[in-house]
Amino acid sequence: MIREFFYLQKSDRKVILALLCVIVIALGIIFLTGGSNDTSNALVSADSIDNPPSSKRHRDSFNRKPYRERTVYVRTKVVYRDTAFSRGRDIRHVEHDSIVAHYQVKIRKGAHVVLNTADSTALKTVPGIGPYFARKIIQYGERLGGYVSVDQLDEIEDFPLDAKDYLVIETPSPKKLNVNKLSLNDLKRHPYINYFQARAITDYRRLHGPLKSLDDLRLIKDFSPEAIARLTPYVEF
Repeated sequence: MIREFFYLQKSDRKVILALLCVIVIALGIIFLTGGSNDTSNALVSADSIDNPPSSKRHRDSFNRKPYRERTVYVRTKVVYRDTAFSRGRDIRHVEHDSIVAHYQVKIRKGAHVVLNTADSTALKTVPGIGPYFARKIIQYGERLGGYVSVDQLDEIEDFPLDAKDYLVIETPSPKKLNVNKLSLNDLKRHPYINYFQARAITDYRRLHGPLKSLDDLRLIKDFSPEAIARLTPYVEF
């Protein structure tokens, strides 16, 4: 066949050679294109496995956890907040306070916090006292004019009585009320003086002059011995 090729006319040989060149070039292109695609696919697969995406958006999607797993994690962090809600009712301040207090750093048994000088941070270190009761203690102390006894905490609604074991009073110096100068409205703002007691004081001053001591009020029905005793540290004349 090769011998016959040389007996062909020169023009025919050129056509045949041109066709052979085209076929060889086409086969070479097909071979090279297929090999490069396989290589690129292999590289892409390797990159996607060994190297996380470089852009922040792709990296977030690469590292993102399943939705259900993230939800369980969040519930685990705040499970103590949902304790009362899981029982089908709104959580009360007292219950929330006791739950939160459980997760705060507390003083050891035998240690004490000075009630009449402590701020909210110190009060929250007392077992049983959280943000709610710390706020209530400070607010009630301001209304009183200062604490003179730990037992005054019994007057705060739902106060955890065991917390009193960790509180002490040192050198009390309560704010004094001048019962001979204050008006009825000013007197009845104090927790230990109600409207009727304030009116009894102003009536006594009007009829008998300034009070010399609270014993001047002992014959008035609104002032029992107990009422006079707890008010005594807070008055002056």
